[in-house]
Amino acid sequence: MMKTATMLAACILLLAQGGALAHEGEMYGKKHHDARMDKLHRIMPMYAEAQTKINGALEKGDATTVEAEARKIAETVPALKKAKPHKNLKKIDTFKKIADAFGSKVMATVALAKKGDITGAKTAFKKAEEKCNECHATFRD
Repeated sequence: MMKTATMLAACILLLAQGGALAHEGEMYGKKHHDARMDKLHRIMPMYAEAQTKINGALEKGDATTVEAEARKIAETVPALKKAKPHKNLKKIDTFKKIADAFGSKVMATVALAKKGDITGAKTAFKKAEEKCNECHATFRD
């Protein structure tokens, strides 16, 4: 009886893992109406990874990593400015202003890190993160 229960549990585990692997890389939820925003959704994991690396590097005083990771984010800002948000499309001018401010703060982070000014880079990046939160609060589902 114990052997049967163990085998059953193993089969259930393998089926669950197989199902998860079969869906690896899929986009969840509905596809966005704007191809440019879809592109940004695909790079969101990079944003999260870069943000984690930047914050860790800022804590360690690693200006080189801060600069490199902030540049990765900065490269996406032109596409962000052209995208259409999920909601509040009537406030598209606000969206673009937030995107501009976000881009400015990310570029300030790059410039300050390049100079080795960790304190300044930390302040600039915190302001960039605030712009992310402001935009998401207004324009994301």
